[in-house]
Amino acid sequence: MTDSAPSVFIFLALACEAKPLIQACGLKKPPEKQPFAMYRNAETVLVISGVGKIAMAAAVGFTLAQFAQVTQPVMLNLGIAGHCNQSIGSCFLADKLIDTDTLRRFYPQIPFDQPFQTLPLKTVSKPDTHYADDYLCDMEAAAFYEIAVKFSSAELIHSVKLVSDNQGSGLAHINEAAVMAWMQAQVASVEKLISVLMGLRLSLPVFDNQQYEQLLGQFHFSVTNAVRLQALLNQWRLLSTDAPLDFAQAHAKSARELLIWLETQIEKKPFYL
Repeated sequence: MTDSAPSVFIFLALACEAKPLIQACGLKKPPEKQPFAMYRNAETVLVISGVGKIAMAAAVGFTLAQFAQVTQPVMLNLGIAGHCNQSIGSCFLADKLIDTDTLRRFYPQIPFDQPFQTLPLKTVSKPDTHYADDYLCDMEAAAFYEIAVKFSSAELIHSVKLVSDNQGSGLAHINEAAVMAWMQAQVASVEKLISVLMGLRLSLPVFDNQQYEQLLGQFHFSVTNAVRLQALLNQWRLLSTDAPLDFAQAHAKSARELLIWLETQIEKKPFYL
């Protein structure tokens, strides 16, 4: 990683969600045309994906592929979400994510003190106005996490949501000015969270990349899969105290088969906080 490489990546669905952070962090839009609106400085990249799981997943994958040299970045999904009874404008860190279409579940790791209360979150494909449970409800977070974890360590990947609607104040009451005001009120807390995560990132061990380079020479990896390989090797080393892996046991004939085998080995390792 070079000194000029960014280490914080923030993904939001809406421009009105992003404006207070763009101003607070002094982010500028690069001159190059991009498929997603992007703002950055030396340390931080902010991307506006558009609404929905597909848009968010595409934005995360595209952006991190552009910064393949960055290892273990801090990755945040910020935005609005509904809830049955939490106060409008209140802010929460997601401690569990569910994709209601696939029923896949994700459990962000929170081994640090943080400035927000936590709630579980469900991601839906269409706006949900039933407010039937105690979950936050949005349209992007699960897709963000599912792709983001391919590029970084789970401790550094989180979703922060501001409550925009509830049983007493529905979707019709949401407007850009209100969203910007809610986000502006949380900028300091978001910056505090980023600072905590940056400290955690610096405390993670730095690994020898010799094995990574050997595998790149043995198989043909796309840019995205090369980043995924680096993230998986880092996860294995964290979980196993750098115990060696015998890649000959994988009997892999392609980069894809190797990644699947490595994911399987990681899933077999117990993890305790």
